[in-house]
Amino acid sequence: MKTSDTTSVTMLTGDLRCHNSFKGSSATFITDIPAASGGRGEYPPPSALLGATLASCMMSMLAFTGKRKGFPTDGISVQASCLEDATGICGFDLRISVPMNPQKNIRALMEAAVRSCPVGNALRPDIPKNISWLYAGDSRPD
Repeated sequence: MKTSDTTSVTMLTGDLRCHNSFKGSSATFITDIPAASGGRGEYPPPSALLGATLASCMMSMLAFTGKRKGFPTDGISVQASCLEDATGICGFDLRISVPMNPQKNIRALMEAAVRSCPVGNALRPDIPKNISWLYAGDSRPD
């Protein structure tokens, strides 16, 4: 098993909030509990950040593959929703919008890149990642 240096520090700061900072960077963010659960609801909850982390990893893998294989990826976006029920996180809905209409072989490369996301592969396999694609010129998601 690989070991790594500490990359972030998370501190409870009161009002059910966490302040997160990253080693070697000035990047910080705050998480909050939704108001319906007793928090102030002013910042994203950790579950929304997990959805954003999943989406960011998928887009990073897509950008990496596009650069390596020579197809454009600028402007591609994903809308991520973390689905929750009484037991906790039960899935993710990810809608990927592509502002171009690539050929079938490029679509296959793009979709394989998204499926290779290490964050998605680290999540429990029984938690569904519902991915839909909308390519420019298509009338509905795939």
